[in-house]
Amino acid sequence: MARAERPLGAVALCLGNPLRGDDAFGYLVYRLLRRAGLPALYAGTAPENVVGRLRELKPKTVVVVDALMGAGPGIRVVKLSQVEDLPLATTHTVPLKLLLKAAGVSPESVTVVGVGVERLGLGGPPSERVREAACEAARLVASILAAGGSPPQLELRDEGARVAGDVEDFALGGELEG
Repeated sequence: MARAERPLGAVALCLGNPLRGDDAFGYLVYRLLRRAGLPALYAGTAPENVVGRLRELKPKTVVVVDALMGAGPGIRVVKLSQVEDLPLATTHTVPLKLLLKAAGVSPESVTVVGVGVERLGLGGPPSERVREAACEAARLVASILAAGGSPPQLELRDEGARVAGDVEDFALGGELEG
């Protein structure tokens, strides 16, 4: 498998646990993006596992895809630079801003695409609403990737959403084919 030697324009970083109901959102979007041949990494519930890979890829833009707590129904699009670090509100081990900075990615070049969660029970399937939102989000992320990282004609907003998911995922780090 070839590794990228020159910087990518944009890459999706998908997070979530497919074994925890609606937290499967990022995983579902990842599978759709990869099936379409788009640049995407899957980090499970531990985004720190792809810091080295992001450093190698040197993307100009990262689109983080994840389930959101407290967001309500519908897809949310937020610039990471506009979100306050809430280390106790996120269940990921290390704040995304810090991890992406370690990977050489500026928070200003990161867009978060997420959906509000209804259920996070271990072993439960994602809700129908989240499965439908995953298809819509995959189309949105594909358009962001195609535009080099700019969400097309969308109002970016932070409505108090927090990242969901607190169970160690067995599937770490999806590969990006060069």
